[in-house]
Amino acid sequence: MGILLILAGLVVLLVLLWQWHYHKNKVYFESKRIPYRGNGIFRVVLNSFKGLSILDDVISSYKRDKAENALVTGNNDFGVITLGIQDPDLLKAILVKDFDHFADRRMFSAPKNDYLFKKMLFFQKGEQWKALRSKLSPTFTTGKIKRLFSLFDQSGKKLVKYVEQEIGGNGDGGEFDIIEAYSKFTMDIIASSVCGIDSHAFDQKEPSFFEKMGQKMQLSFDGFTLLKIIVISLSTTIGDFFGFSFFARDVQDFFSVAIKSSIHDRQVKNEKRNDFIQLMLEAREDKLKIEDHELDRFERDAIIKTETTTDKASTAELLDDDGIVANAVLFMLAGYDTTQSLLIFVAYALALYPDIQDKLRTEIDQVLEENGGEFSYDSLNKMTYLDMVINETLRFYPPATVTDRGCTKDYKIPGTEFILKKGQGLIIPIYGLHHDADYFPEPEKFDPERFSAENKAKINQYAYLPFGGGPRNCIGMRFALAEVKVAISHLVHNFRIEPSKKTLIPMKFSKSNSLKPQGGMFLGLHKIQH
Repeated sequence: MGILLILAGLVVLLVLLWQWHYHKNKVYFESKRIPYRGNGIFRVVLNSFKGLSILDDVISSYKRDKAENALVTGNNDFGVITLGIQDPDLLKAILVKDFDHFADRRMFSAPKNDYLFKKMLFFQKGEQWKALRSKLSPTFTTGKIKRLFSLFDQSGKKLVKYVEQEIGGNGDGGEFDIIEAYSKFTMDIIASSVCGIDSHAFDQKEPSFFEKMGQKMQLSFDGFTLLKIIVISLSTTIGDFFGFSFFARDVQDFFSVAIKSSIHDRQVKNEKRNDFIQLMLEAREDKLKIEDHELDRFERDAIIKTETTTDKASTAELLDDDGIVANAVLFMLAGYDTTQSLLIFVAYALALYPDIQDKLRTEIDQVLEENGGEFSYDSLNKMTYLDMVINETLRFYPPATVTDRGCTKDYKIPGTEFILKKGQGLIIPIYGLHHDADYFPEPEKFDPERFSAENKAKINQYAYLPFGGGPRNCIGMRFALAEVKVAISHLVHNFRIEPSKKTLIPMKFSKSNSLKPQGGMFLGLHKIQH
């Protein structure tokens, strides 16, 4: 009985402490005229045990903020102040104009057991990040992606053959979970164009060994994973004590050995290959440069002001063999889940809207005819309607529903009296902005015409952030879009896509870290005879 009373007393004490902490923060934020939303991380973890996803929290929070006309909101995530930013004009200042105040991600240090993290671009901060980003940026320009296009196209042709086999090849089609095919496609491209490895993904229906290793590197935001994130964010030392890591040691070792072996073979044989490892080796020797004509508006925003950067790290240190391994794995982590998500939802949208699918097929077939029946990097980039469909899919189904920034220098939030301190952070609700009627009329209508040349010019660039914005945007945007265009073009040219009995209408989302359908994406595919 005595122990029960003590436990009951502790529970009461914790509740009282929680209420006191909440009230103190509420008073603090409201004195700055900023609505207080509580502990965002704790709320997401609690919601996960209720069966709710991060997306559910993003949607409900954004609707509440919108109803209250709150452009900035406050959170206290276990002692770390975090602001939610819902204003595109403010985002432009934060992401571009005042980038030097937000040069880092709002993140924790890599756990000791996740040794590959330590040299990844995503986890670098300050001068280390600026120096590494400057070295890696030339590997993702138009000219470099063009060099890899033949690998992309080979994977696209394998995708068509695989789908033909799965639906019987007789033109009758049938229900087919397209996630499986896209998983093989994205992993095949990553293996060949990033790692210089044959994935054997299309050799069999069951996942190849490379596929299995790659899939094990993907995070699912279940309750336990979120708990690990909380512990590691509070104290990496405590996380290391409990042996917490996000990726199994055998998976990290597999990619480390495979990629280092590939590097060693090139050095021994004095040979060059057509992949990103080769590009990083050239970057290590300062042989890659960016020409201004290769950059668009998105990429010019991302240019790092190197004249203000004191680069203390040499290229050899940043891109030693461990650095090349780490960033090859990063490209796989970033390119697999999110690219697959985009491909899945393009196929879903085309199945639901046959008129859009027919218009896209007409464009694809016409470009193919003009190009001798083959795809090329330049011919894909002539497809304006394909761009429109992809852009609208990224708006409607953004693979990343939120993004963040970490404050590196004290910053007075424009239009408020609030000063965000170094070490505090920002959350940007991408999904909420993309579905806001103020920026996208009839936001729940799938309409590629929003992104016609005429209409695209009217879109607020900082209300549309599928790849982030500013210097810390997605470095692999060109790579991802080229990959997606190849897959869609091959699929739409060869198959008619329709809903099947198992197609989710309306869509239900899973609890993964990127936007994914719940329970697969079953569609009816019918071979087109040419």
